[in-house]
Amino acid sequence: LRVDAVPRERQTRPPDRLTEAECVALMEKHGIGTDASIPSHIENVCKRNYVQVDSGRRLRPTTLGLALARGFGVVDAALVQPAVRAQIEKLCDVVARGDAPRGRVVAHAIQMFA
Repeated sequence: LRVDAVPRERQTRPPDRLTEAECVALMEKHGIGTDASIPSHIENVCKRNYVQVDSGRRLRPTTLGLALARGFGVVDAALVQPAVRAQIEKLCDVVARGDAPRGRVVAHAIQMFA
């Protein structure tokens, strides 16, 4: 077996940024937010200047947004994981329904990162 190969110099490209619709789909997939709250989450991160909406409705993280994500990752890498965000939201729902006292749930959430 003979293979002729010609090396070519190229550079990798980063993946395309998420569109708002793709972000919503990922939030739903990971159990973050509700149908009613997801649009306000995206609006809030835009208002707080964590992301900007570019052409094609693509979300571009700002310097501030990147710094916060990296900073949270340094404090505890779990803080920036979607599964952790979803778990915290579920704990908030437990309190909102009255199924557990707020203090106990807060103590549990703090213990998750101790």
